[in-house]
Amino acid sequence: MNYISIENISILVYKSLRAKHIALKQKTAGQIVLIVPKYCPVWMATSFAKSQRAWIIAHATHPPKQTTFAPNMIIEIMGQSLTLAQGKPTHIANGTLYLSGDIQFFHRRTCDYAKKMLLPFMQQEVARLTTILGVHAGRITLRNTSSRWGSCSSNHSLSFCWKIAFAPIHVIQYLVAHEVAHLVHMNHSSDFWNLVDQLTPYRKEAEKWLKTNGQKLQGIV
Repeated sequence: MNYISIENISILVYKSLRAKHIALKQKTAGQIVLIVPKYCPVWMATSFAKSQRAWIIAHATHPPKQTTFAPNMIIEIMGQSLTLAQGKPTHIANGTLYLSGDIQFFHRRTCDYAKKMLLPFMQQEVARLTTILGVHAGRITLRNTSSRWGSCSSNHSLSFCWKIAFAPIHVIQYLVAHEVAHLVHMNHSSDFWNLVDQLTPYRKEAEKWLKTNGQKLQGIV
């Protein structure tokens, strides 16, 4: 990994095969990441970062707030609004998600429950869309990523950021459609986007939701 410094702020430079433009992102811990196309020269990346000096300073000194789940909070998991509470065994009843275990592990158990609900849904959606396209997907995994919501490898394995379990269902479905479309087009060409639109009618709404709420999702750790 390479780093550059702007106003004594260390910025991680991440080269991406998919990136077409240079972009800045902020990780939950406040780390600023400069995403650049794979063959972008260092001087160009540095020049862009310098032009965004004000943005970098503002975001480096004001990292995103972290979300900690606690009893009585109302959250959305897999499109379902739930009130959190302690209780044995872990189950849902009357709009309340009861989580067993000590209070010190409450946040972690909430996240674990969300992952448990998300993975089979993703597997089902991937199976549905790959059947439509007549293609095969490899292993499907959940990861803790901060720079992308999903990815498709050259061996057709798909991975998704587990935090999308807290997004609306139509957003989750869009992200699945996005990665499944990469099984046909390993790029972001017009053919790729046309295929995404064929697989889901929610692209614009989902992209807007992620742009507005993505940073809040990344605050879940």
